[in-house]
Amino acid sequence: MTSLSGHDTIASLLTLGPLRTGSHKMANKKPPRPQDAALDDEALLDALALLPAEAARDPKRDRIAGQRLNLTRLRYFVAVAEDLHFGRAAQRLGISQPPLSLHIKALEEEIGVDLFTRVNRKVFLTASGRILHQQAARLLDHVQRVDHIMQGVGAGEYGELFVGCVPSAMYDILPKIMRHFRGLHPKVHLVLKEGHTMDITDEVVEGRLDIGLVWRNVSDPSLGIQPILREQFSAIVPADHRLAKKKTLSLRDLASESLILPPRKVSPYHYDHIIAAFAKQGLNPRIEYEVPTILSQIGFVASGFGVAISPSVARRFATDGVAVIPFAEEMPPVILSLVWNKERDSNAGEQFREAVKGLYRSDS
Repeated sequence: MTSLSGHDTIASLLTLGPLRTGSHKMANKKPPRPQDAALDDEALLDALALLPAEAARDPKRDRIAGQRLNLTRLRYFVAVAEDLHFGRAAQRLGISQPPLSLHIKALEEEIGVDLFTRVNRKVFLTASGRILHQQAARLLDHVQRVDHIMQGVGAGEYGELFVGCVPSAMYDILPKIMRHFRGLHPKVHLVLKEGHTMDITDEVVEGRLDIGLVWRNVSDPSLGIQPILREQFSAIVPADHRLAKKKTLSLRDLASESLILPPRKVSPYHYDHIIAAFAKQGLNPRIEYEVPTILSQIGFVASGFGVAISPSVARRFATDGVAVIPFAEEMPPVILSLVWNKERDSNAGEQFREAVKGLYRSDS
C-alpha cells in the first residue's frame, strides 16, 4: 500500500470528499463490510460511500483507483506539463525517466483520460491535460501555502491571540503594547475583550482567553504572571473640595469622607489592600458607593458623590472636575500584570509577553 505524507493526506481528503459523504441517516448505521474477492471496484465504491468520515483512513480505500490524485503524482504531472519533456521533468524532479513515465501512465488510468499526446517524439497536453494542469497547479500552490501557514502557526507567526484587559489599561497601555506587537508579528490577529480583573482571570483559567492584563498578583498555581507596571494608590477628590489644594493626603484625611471603591467581587486586589491600609491605622472607612471602573469613579467624584481611592493611572483620565493626589504614607503598590494559563500556553502568547518586555521591565 502507498504510504501518504501529510500533504498527500490533504489531497486525498480534498479529492475523495464524495466518497466520504453519505446520507446523514446512514451515518450511524453499520456499513457493509467489503469482501475483497466478491466486490468489484464499482461495488466497493458504492459500499465506501456509506462509510462515516473516519473510514476515509481505511486501508481498503487504496484499492479504489489506486489512491486517486495523490500529491506526488500531481507534482510529477505538473512538472511534465510545464516542461513538455519527460527527460527534463525527471531531471528537475530528481528521479529517473522510467518511474516518471509509469506514474503519469498510472495517473491517466486512475482518472480515465489521456493527459498527453506524443507526436513525432514531442509531448503535448490534451484538452483534459490542460484542465488538470490548471487545477493541479492551483491545488499544489494552495497546499504549499497551507503548509507555510501551519508552520507559521506553530512558530507563533500566524493565528489569533485572545487578550483580555481591564478598562483602565485599555486607554493607552494596551494600545501601546498592541502597536509594538503588531510591528513584530503583523500576521497574528489580536482579539480583544474588556473586563474586570476577576472576569478576565476566570476566562484565562478556563481557556477562553490566552492572556489577561489585570491589576493583581496571581496566586493560582495554574497561571503564569508577568508584572509589567507598578503604580501607587492615589486619592481622587472633587476639584472644589477642601482637600483638593493639598499636595499629599493621608488615609486619616479621608476617614470621614464618603468613599467610592470598586466592588470587591470585581476588584478584590484593590478593595482588600485599601481596607487593610485603613485597618492598619485603626480607621474604619465610610464606603458609600461601589463603582467598578476608574472612569466611573472619576465621574462620581466630579459629581460630588464622595472621594475615591484608585491607582495613580487615574491621572490619565482625570477631568477638570477632579484632583488626583498621592498619599503621604506608604501604601501597597498596585501591580498591572500579564497572566496566562501555563497549560494552554502558545508560541504566539510567549511572543506577546516578549514584546511586552520590550516596553516594560518586569518588576516583581
